[in-house]
Amino acid sequence: MKRQRTASLLLAVLLLTGCAAESDAFGKAAVPAETQQAAASAVAGEQQEAHFSAAQTEAQARPMSEEEILAAYERAAEVYAWFEDSPLPTGEESVTLDGRIYRRVEYPGIEDMEDLRTYLRGSFSQEVTDRLLETGGEQPLYRNVNGALYAGPVGRSRDEERGEVWARVEQTGETSYVVNVTADLLDWESNVVGVECGAIPYELVEDRWVFTDFRILG
Repeated sequence: MKRQRTASLLLAVLLLTGCAAESDAFGKAAVPAETQQAAASAVAGEQQEAHFSAAQTEAQARPMSEEEILAAYERAAEVYAWFEDSPLPTGEESVTLDGRIYRRVEYPGIEDMEDLRTYLRGSFSQEVTDRLLETGGEQPLYRNVNGALYAGPVGRSRDEERGEVWARVEQTGETSYVVNVTADLLDWESNVVGVECGAIPYELVEDRWVFTDFRILG
């Protein structure tokens, strides 16, 4: 497709200037030097564009290191917790909606619901993002009020003591990985009474590396 586009562009440049071309000794239309230069520049531009596009695609699809994936997992876990037990920080400004108190979110870079959605899409697929934003159902955890983002109380809490968590990366395809997570389960005296395991998929979706499913263990 790129080669056809380049050839078409070159032909168009030559045809548009053909009427003004001077005749040479053999009766053929001689293409002026400036026209040849313009055509060459157009071709070079197309080739450069194709090179950049290929380089970008290659960079996006390159294998991810275990360190990169584990760092992405840590960030995603922090963001996911905003919808479980560690909501975004809020200020004193509050409103009451549907019998629920909401406080204005105070977090750099997140001013409204669209900012929150964009932030989530940096770690999660569209499906996971939509699921998180639906937290609370008819009384959503986060909602826009007069163009600003407000947060309600979280629906669950955790014990202060958490079990130790281990994570290991496994490649499952050319553009897919799994973060295998194991977490200790603790009793009320912080004794380990078992373990919980989960596999968190990390995939290249629409040119972006995201988690296509997620949950926090432990």
